[in-house]
Amino acid sequence: MVSISFQKASFLFNKRFLKLLIIFSIVDCIFQISLGGFVRVTSSGLGCPDWPLCYGKIIPPMNYHTLIEWGHRTSGAILGLSILMINLFVFLYQRKNKLLIIMSVTSLFLVILVGGIGGAVVLTELEPSLRTLHLFLAQIIIFTLGISLISLYIPNDASYKDMWILDRYSIIVGVVAITIIMALLTGSYAVWKGAGTVCSSWPLCTSVSILPKSELGWIHMIHRITSSFAGILGLYAFYIILRNNFGRSIMIISAFSLLMIIIQIILGALNPWTKFEIWTRVSHLGISSVLWGSVSTLFCLLTLDIFRSRIKN
Repeated sequence: MVSISFQKASFLFNKRFLKLLIIFSIVDCIFQISLGGFVRVTSSGLGCPDWPLCYGKIIPPMNYHTLIEWGHRTSGAILGLSILMINLFVFLYQRKNKLLIIMSVTSLFLVILVGGIGGAVVLTELEPSLRTLHLFLAQIIIFTLGISLISLYIPNDASYKDMWILDRYSIIVGVVAITIIMALLTGSYAVWKGAGTVCSSWPLCTSVSILPKSELGWIHMIHRITSSFAGILGLYAFYIILRNNFGRSIMIISAFSLLMIIIQIILGALNPWTKFEIWTRVSHLGISSVLWGSVSTLFCLLTLDIFRSRIKN
């Protein structure tokens, strides 16, 4: 009896530690992306001209740009180690949870791939397409970690064949998630192409016209149009969810996502209004990553809610 109680306590402790480790990794991933935005807006991408070392050293001589880029790389290394620890704990204590194994291994693969692409970005002197791919895959890590976190609450003996059956709520939130990632990537591409500050007004591109006068202007406006569509669709989606009687977690994340959309709209306007100050540009990217993480987590929670309902029935 004592042995069974000890085993149960040990299992619960390991599960709780794994949960905290996954949450830490999600937070660090969002921080890493935001720090990457800081690297971008301060033009510190070549603060370390080589890779994986910086000036051939683990801890290089520090100046302003080197410190920023080295901090970005160090944060990425911590993220990689934390995801590696997640995999070790999963294979030691959660081997029966197939979905958790798949997602944790996928997260590890992605963080290695993102690190490699980050090296290629430096070695190719900041190629725009590689930088956009780098950001996209980093955002997908948030998604896979979110599924890992949710999979901790799925019974190990449950059948996963009905896991991804969707209803209208999960479908619309899934579409919102896709539009958010599209807005994020179009914004990233606009910055890499030098179009991030082309439109000096908001919501118009200039003070007199919504239509841009150049190719770079159109690249910038595509981002704004995509963001506007994502924002409108998101406001509608979270409104209809909050009107229904979902579980506490779903309601909280929906309200949080709604707040993040409102903050993003404000930050989007503040960028040109503040002449694209560093703090507004970094905040804009950071909040967009938080929004993507909350919406993708909400999608997983809605899907899990359907799955649990099918198990009970």
